Amino acid sequence: MTRLLLVEDHVLVRQSIRAFLEGEAFEVVGEASTGYEAVQLAVELQPDLIIMDLHLPEMSGIEATRRIRRECPDVRVIALTAYNEKAYQRALHEAGADGFVLKTAEFSELVQVIRQVMENGTTMHVVPRTVPIDSHNSLTDREVEVLVCAARGWPNKQIAQHLEISDRTVQVHLQSIYQKLDVTNRTEAVLRALVLGIVHPLEGAAE
Repeated sequence: MTRLLLVEDHVLVRQSIRAFLEGEAFEVVGEASTGYEAVQLAVELQPDLIIMDLHLPEMSGIEATRRIRRECPDVRVIALTAYNEKAYQRALHEAGADGFVLKTAEFSELVQVIRQVMENGTTMHVVPRTVPIDSHNSLTDREVEVLVCAARGWPNKQIAQHLEISDRTVQVHLQSIYQKLDVTNRTEAVLRALVLGIVHPLEGAAE
């Protein structure tokens, strides 16, 4: 019987997923509501597979996945996400996820992905890496500061005020960041920064 760890911060959602999966002959060995709890329980329980929500308090599901795969390389991870953009697929793949399921999917689709991952390995659609691994090393200190502010959800005007630069300069820095990280918008830039470790989840928390 496949042993599962559920990571979801909404209790009702987590309980619903648990009830359905247990009805499908899966064993749920633990539940976590934060990224930190997910990492701790993964090490402690050594489940076969983790169902990982991406939007978690304290630590993102992407960061939790990366740490779990480092600590528990044999544990499989399937991400739950509301987004189907290539940036998310690439971020999940680089973090070590074996597959992902959209939150709009039916429970039956989640079961299908779990079984495919357990039987055949990763189902993740691999988005080719088009940016060198060390490309972020070329970011300037100021560009990193802009990225940290962007990760907090700040608009350009607030970033400019915080860094004591003009709105236009903020935009120039963002365009340079997009080019260096091979992304096209702010969301993708923040995601890649999280994956590459340029920005850490706590830095990205709103102030």
